[in-house]
Amino acid sequence: VFIGNPLAIENKKRFMDTDLNRAFPGKEDGNYEEKRAVFLLDKIKDFKCVIDIHSSSGNMELFGIITKPNDEKMELAKKLGLKKLVIMPSSFASGGALIDHVGCGMSLEIGPHEKKENVDEVIKAINNSSNGFKSDVKTEIYEVFDMIKGEENVEMFIKNFEFVKKGDLSARGEKEYYAEFDFYPIFVGEKAYKGILCLATKIINLSDLQ
Repeated sequence: VFIGNPLAIENKKRFMDTDLNRAFPGKEDGNYEEKRAVFLLDKIKDFKCVIDIHSSSGNMELFGIITKPNDEKMELAKKLGLKKLVIMPSSFASGGALIDHVGCGMSLEIGPHEKKENVDEVIKAINNSSNGFKSDVKTEIYEVFDMIKGEENVEMFIKNFEFVKKGDLSARGEKEYYAEFDFYPIFVGEKAYKGILCLATKIINLSDLQ
């Protein structure tokens, strides 16, 4: 286990110079996070699978995120016992996350910050994987297809993974935001994503990935 950004944790900040989750593969002569990215990739280069754990400022249940889906990553989701898995297409992925630079990588998203139950939930999932567990729970697969932009500090009327119908009132700030299409939102209430109300996803089948 490696702490991603110890200096930021020490200072109770998301990052020191730049968002580590956008800094990979890093630069040896770069800023603190860029150097840290190089260090971390070197440490994990021999691992078969890498799990990158993130907390959130939003109220979310545990779910996984992958890019470039393949059988190995789908198998990992089963071993972790995940109920929900989100696919981040290359058009939305920054390419700068740790999981973009390993063969079998998955982000585990939990929230909100400092909720003690998050720790127990993640440890249970990792123990599942380590013990050869394979869940019989059907994993729901979501794919990101749009980014809903808006003002900061708006009042939100939607919740993570709860269906939003076209025309529903999604948020209210200086203006009202109505859904332009049907979708399932994720990262509702995430303060790290400035000017973004949420990401829009749709439920897909495994056959859609072929």
